[in-house]
Amino acid sequence: MKRAVTIKDIAEQLNLSRNTVAKALNGQYVPESTRELVLRKAQEMKYKSLNVNRIESGGKKYRILLVSGKPLNNMNYFVPLIKSIENNCFKKNYELFQYTHNGDKTPFKEVSDYIGDLKADGIVAIECFDKDFIYKLVNLGKPVCFNDFSPSEIKTDKNYDIISANDSQSIYNIVRALHKKYKITRFSFVGDNRHCKSFQERYNGMLTGILSIGAAHARSEDILCSDATFNYGDFNAIKTEILKLKYRPDCFICCNDFVARGVCNALKALDVAVPQNALAVGFDNVSEAVASVPSVTTFSVNKEFLGTETIRTLINRIENPDAPSRIITVSTALIARDSTNRII
Repeated sequence: MKRAVTIKDIAEQLNLSRNTVAKALNGQYVPESTRELVLRKAQEMKYKSLNVNRIESGGKKYRILLVSGKPLNNMNYFVPLIKSIENNCFKKNYELFQYTHNGDKTPFKEVSDYIGDLKADGIVAIECFDKDFIYKLVNLGKPVCFNDFSPSEIKTDKNYDIISANDSQSIYNIVRALHKKYKITRFSFVGDNRHCKSFQERYNGMLTGILSIGAAHARSEDILCSDATFNYGDFNAIKTEILKLKYRPDCFICCNDFVARGVCNALKALDVAVPQNALAVGFDNVSEAVASVPSVTTFSVNKEFLGTETIRTLINRIENPDAPSRIITVSTALIARDSTNRII
């Protein structure tokens, strides 16, 4: 009886490692050229694998374009998300392309021509928040799934989908929890709440939480400077804004971990101890939250799942183009750290 072909046999034929061959056969990330080489050799050698059969015969081979609205600087957040999108495309044998739209420097015609020439079946949009850009992108008539979105309403008869973290509920919950634990009532939001939908939702979650505990709040108690003109990476700039506040907040709710670290540094410069005299909360659970002193309480979203859900949602949109638009929220996990761990 003829011996069954093994992964080791394929690896020896191609002069590749068994680990690389196994990844290619199981839909994990390897360069596309390597993956195709392994699959062709596996078929040629009649390698009996359910994964190979599934990859080669399962569904259509879609062409997907990942569009980013700017260079993705927050690598701690975006690397696992994009890697997950890549892995899911490779598993399904979809072709994945990437395009960075550089704001006003890139005419939209260049974007639309690229999409047309590519013959993309669907688009994943990351960090695309400009209202005009979104309107034009959606009105190309291609299926689109957005990771996060513009804070402004987009009026169009085209359908699209949005994937985001459960921003509002997460912040609402922690406002109530901190009020219950420490009896605090003065909260301040730090970040440009008009930057994107997620920041807007986090701000709204804080306001709703404050309302639910029966406390008062004024917009003047927040630091909402436009990030187009204000450097949230400069803790001295944040310190200046904190000094302008009429009252020192009990807790700073920050739009993300990067800003939360800046707030902690600004408070340190003002001789305000965190968490003894003020609390700080971030969002996203990236390295800035852990590296900060004190470490920052934050919310984590499963970025790998976020990538998987993005591709699943986009394929559903491709195959059901007339389905109603959807906003899909992914739950978060609270990561409690030193910045809210006041000893009482």
